Amino acid sequence: MTLVIAGYSYGDFEQESIYFASDSNITQNNVVMVNGFKKVIEVPIKMQGLSFSGEWFNDYYHKSKNDAVCAIAFAGSTLVAQHMINSIKNHLSELYPSYRNGKYILAMSCEGSKQLRNGDYDESMFLPRHINSLINADYISDVVEHSINAVLDKARKHTSMRNHFGAYQAEFLLGIQCPQDRKYYLYKYEIVEDPILEVVVKKTVIRRNAIAMIGSGKFKQDYFEKVVFKEAFDNRIFTKNDFQISSLTHEYNSFFGTHGFVYAGKRVFKLLNEVIDYENSTRSNIIGKPSGLFELQDGILKRVGFER
Repeated sequence: MTLVIAGYSYGDFEQESIYFASDSNITQNNVVMVNGFKKVIEVPIKMQGLSFSGEWFNDYYHKSKNDAVCAIAFAGSTLVAQHMINSIKNHLSELYPSYRNGKYILAMSCEGSKQLRNGDYDESMFLPRHINSLINADYISDVVEHSINAVLDKARKHTSMRNHFGAYQAEFLLGIQCPQDRKYYLYKYEIVEDPILEVVVKKTVIRRNAIAMIGSGKFKQDYFEKVVFKEAFDNRIFTKNDFQISSLTHEYNSFFGTHGFVYAGKRVFKLLNEVIDYENSTRSNIIGKPSGLFELQDGILKRVGFER
């Protein structure tokens, strides 16, 4: 099982970022199989380079430099989730600049028909100002959704997914700083049942006055979500005695414009560790330490908190 909590936060000098607070247990039937498993990872985003000889387009080439970076967190079946993460990595690392119907676009590796063909293109085309504007948060969120669906599409050929729905259940969080407007965006992906396709991916945009949680259903009950919400937007202290009773002490301050308050990620990380201690004290291993607090800021994912 897993518990990952994510949200938007301001740190020093009100610099915005996205935080992820995560446990690290991999369990089966309450038995810890692995601890110290990293559930929040950095994923590079790369456009392929364009090789021209004058106006003649030769081919694409692989660039070593990243065009952007995003953060992915996951929960659920480790084997299935890892396969989906591989799909996400593969798709995001091979984006092909192209031109169709009078517009510059990006094509994925699986969209060969949309990629450029050998031929002459005017030298005024495919300039940096045309290419650099193609990556944005909305497009990346769509590529991640497509990448997860690509795995599900292949799985449908082998088994009845409705009869094995539990094996395909996985959740993901995507955090990204949009290269265009420099704002931060957070998305949640859930694999849900569908009457026609058996299972599909549901994408949700997480707003700036909200938090996102993935993992054990135990932590998605209303009382716990209220506790986490208050911890992210208030200075309330969480104790084991009120674990199941959310005694809300103050109206939360507006997320924006609150100068000098303690970075929300640190408060949520403290809450996560107290919840882990509580669960472990009741002999529940569904979540466990070491735990980590990760921050995505200025295109870099850093671990800024750790507790054994």
